[in-house]
Amino acid sequence: MVDYPFDNRELKNIVDMSRCLSLLFCLIPLISCSNQSVTRDLKNNLNKTIRLEMFDSVRFGDKLLSYKEFRQMYGYISVVYLEDGCQPCYPKFIEWQNMMDSLNKRNDYTVLFIIQGFRYHNFINRVNEISAFNDHYYTIMDDSLNYLLNNNDIPRWIIDGSVLIGPDNKIKMIGEPWATHEMTELFYSICQ
Repeated sequence: MVDYPFDNRELKNIVDMSRCLSLLFCLIPLISCSNQSVTRDLKNNLNKTIRLEMFDSVRFGDKLLSYKEFRQMYGYISVVYLEDGCQPCYPKFIEWQNMMDSLNKRNDYTVLFIIQGFRYHNFINRVNEISAFNDHYYTIMDDSLNYLLNNNDIPRWIIDGSVLIGPDNKIKMIGEPWATHEMTELFYSICQ
């Protein structure tokens, strides 16, 4: 009979430990690759042009104004893409309304919600089911996926995360201005 240095229980623990370590070593490259991919996407998409000129009009509450008139009023715009029927989009709409009110903004800054859907009032009714609010930013209803189709060179995760554009329609910042202290400082440095 051969005498092994480990009993069966210890051997099982060693095998389990080696499986866990193998899995961990397999995940490390995936995690680091995804971080590199995010960083690469961020760098590659800053200063890309967001195309909005295909939209004729912009809604402010119950009023409509031409896109050209809207663009003349605002140099800096956070473009927030939402979809009617997307359950997380309704709280996101409310969060943007509330959080942007708490930031100090310049006079030529606003938020533009581009909502993939057919009727503004249907979207607002669904939002009101969650919480009553005052809509005091601008909206474009995009029933033909124009925003996604005309900006298909920008990764969807960036579109879904929101972008800040300048007077030239180029992306100046990606993400929510209130997400971190650093993002808020970046927002203020761009919009001053």
